[in-house]
Amino acid sequence: MNILFLCGYFEPKYQDEISRKTKTWVENAANTFQQRVIWGLKNKKNNLKVVSAPFIGPWPTAYKDRVFKGFEAGESDENIEYIFFDNTWGYRNISRTIALKKCVKKFVENSKEEKKAIIVYCPHTPFLEAAVFGKKMDSSIHIHMIVPDLPQYMNLSKKAHPIYDFFKKIDIYKMEKLIKEVDSFTLLTNYMAEKLKVQNRPYIVVEGIADTKSFNYNRSKKNEKKVAYAGKLVEAFGAKRLVEAFEQIEDSEASLHICGGGELKEYIKEMSRRDTRIHYYGMVSAEEANKILSEADVVVNPRQNDDEYTKYSFPSKNIEYLMTGNAVVAYMLDGIPEIYRNFFVIPESDSIEDLALAIEKALNLKKDDDEKRIEKMFDYMQKTKSQSAVAESIINLIKQ
Repeated sequence: MNILFLCGYFEPKYQDEISRKTKTWVENAANTFQQRVIWGLKNKKNNLKVVSAPFIGPWPTAYKDRVFKGFEAGESDENIEYIFFDNTWGYRNISRTIALKKCVKKFVENSKEEKKAIIVYCPHTPFLEAAVFGKKMDSSIHIHMIVPDLPQYMNLSKKAHPIYDFFKKIDIYKMEKLIKEVDSFTLLTNYMAEKLKVQNRPYIVVEGIADTKSFNYNRSKKNEKKVAYAGKLVEAFGAKRLVEAFEQIEDSEASLHICGGGELKEYIKEMSRRDTRIHYYGMVSAEEANKILSEADVVVNPRQNDDEYTKYSFPSKNIEYLMTGNAVVAYMLDGIPEIYRNFFVIPESDSIEDLALAIEKALNLKKDDDEKRIEKMFDYMQKTKSQSAVAESIINLIKQ
């Protein structure tokens, strides 16, 4: 089977350049998810072609380059084709679509195998437009869409401009029409099926992909009472609440380690000046973020179950957090399967006080109880969330 994967992935060798040129935050979680999809598909002995319009922010507000012409570090090591596009806000989606359609046209014309599929990562209009364009060229093409987030919930920053909201509504309207042409789906939660009007089209639910081969839990690690968070620094994701909860922990040996970017960056900086136990690292590479998380004792996802969007969300950082082997403090969002109650330390309520108590509980877990939790968690991840297992499920769905 010939498979074309349209995505926004960038290889790790380009991480430093993207971090240097980004003015807001780097989509590290999305990049890791895409990387694992690619690795899984490559191991399934299909003819895979990966085309990427990298997920960088628009110029001039979020990225320094007006035109994306590839990366300074040179050619791809993973045989990824990166398209060129004008990155100007308001025009970039049009430019991305034009470039992607050229790649799709080449894929359709050069595909010799009878079975062809285009896999689209996320409901991004340029990817969908290009995929539907390919299906019009060859009606036998199967379009599969991976849906990590719904478009109407992708920007939860309080600072979204009214003009952005206006164009976002237009984009969602256009996207809903394009989604009707999709043949099958990978969803992060069951609730997504209704919102996307999947109806009788086949889909699988995969809340994340775990790199089980690199699981490196250190059972001999000293308890240094390190608490860590890596991700977007926006109120909707709970970053401010995490700092407020940590401030209620009076233990002088406890420390909080935060990395990421967003609207709360200056607040986090100020709090780190006031409280020497708080350490802020700014925007770092995915590798550095993983190091910070791995060296912690407790990792926290402070996003609450307080809005409709949580039905359609499984934070990918939960998978990354669990795979550190550390205790994970997190809320049970509506979209999270019940089995995760066995893996998280869950605050008893949405109060700052209960979040602080949950962190303290996680810091004081008994070693035997913690190892039983880790064993159950890893077994579940390996059987259902490994790169190989997820890729196999996607391919089986397409072959149906």
